[in-house]
Amino acid sequence: MKIENNCYGFIGLGLIGGSIAKALKQYSPQTRIIAYNRTTSVLERACEEQIVDLACEEVDERFAECDYIFLCLPVSYNVQYLKRLSTIVKKNCIITDAGSVKTDIHREVSKLGMAAQFIGGHPMAGSDKTGYEHSTADLLTNACYIITPSEQSSPEALQEYYDLVKQLGAIPLILGYEEHDSMTANISHVPHIIAASLANLIQDHDNEQQVLKKIAAGGFKDTTRIAAGSPVMWQQICMTNSEAICHVLDAYIDELKQIRGLVASHSSEEIYQFFKKAQTYRNEFN
Repeated sequence: MKIENNCYGFIGLGLIGGSIAKALKQYSPQTRIIAYNRTTSVLERACEEQIVDLACEEVDERFAECDYIFLCLPVSYNVQYLKRLSTIVKKNCIITDAGSVKTDIHREVSKLGMAAQFIGGHPMAGSDKTGYEHSTADLLTNACYIITPSEQSSPEALQEYYDLVKQLGAIPLILGYEEHDSMTANISHVPHIIAASLANLIQDHDNEQQVLKKIAAGGFKDTTRIAAGSPVMWQQICMTNSEAICHVLDAYIDELKQIRGLVASHSSEEIYQFFKKAQTYRNEFN
């Protein structure tokens, strides 16, 4: 089924939800989009921009016409809306999400008997800015978009969703939901914790004149850019993916102890190899 033949529902219209909706409309202006957002001014703006066709002040029977519904709120809030949607959606509606943690929501859809309708999604795209006002139709372009099917996802529904992601300009990658949570703890969750902890460290060591803040240059700003992200979202990620995050944090703490020992002992060659290994790997990124 092509994008223009579908009706899409959005629960949450922030940076990610807004960007997916804008990408859908850019690909096919005839696409019908229904949206709910707690902040009504966002819905008003999206309607004015002709991104949203029907703005809803609550999640109700109007979402019954949707072929896809995107849950684009913080992780635990996405779970809360599943039970409500279970009484509304039509049988062939695919419910998906855009959350950074997948195990909890997959377990919930199984409890609700909705596994056949749910395919998890996680666009690996974002910004240090939040909110619909910062969403763009090209945020997904060339971004990896992880798809986590449930045990009951049909091959046909999975293929259709895979094709939809490609049509939006993203690069689909299918993973199991537990594997997803382990991978994102490594590549996303712990790096964000590191960026936030470094920002807090420098703040705690600054003086009354805030000299450290004044002399902070590109390297520090690049390293800590993601620390400007939503505290609510990252609080929920830590609460829902704690086991995987703690596992990676333990490994990182060991890494820090190792380099501390090398610096303390003035181990010149080992210190060089530490930076050389990192340089080589980082230069392999696209």
